[in-house]
Amino acid sequence: MSIRGRLEPLALTLLRISTGIIMAAHGWDKLQNLNATVEQFGAMGIPKAGVYLAIAGELGGGLGLIVGLLTPVAAFGVFCTMAVAILHVHLKNGLFAKDGGFEYPLTLAMVALYFIMRGAGPVSLDALFCKKKEAA
Repeated sequence: MSIRGRLEPLALTLLRISTGIIMAAHGWDKLQNLNATVEQFGAMGIPKAGVYLAIAGELGGGLGLIVGLLTPVAAFGVFCTMAVAILHVHLKNGLFAKDGGFEYPLTLAMVALYFIMRGAGPVSLDALFCKKKEAA
């Protein structure tokens, strides 16, 4: 097996975990500052339920990505949260992050889409549970 083939699981795992950490940190920040987050979302016309959905998508989805558990579901939460962020917050500002644009949430959404389609990879709880299920 080539060096690339041997390192692919590591690269996939690092991408999944780092994306999960970023998303979980954003969700945790929203949860820790709940009143401010509700006000901020309200100012953009997003109802209070949207705050809880964003926290679930970011914190829950991020934690799922970190450990590789129910990865397509976790990544779907991240994808949906980033899609809403793009449409309701960033799109009007153009592409570039320096202008408040959508390049960063778009990148996270596309990484999430990758994990929706690909799954967690071999170094994950999903892979561990699938092996146990196949053995039984």
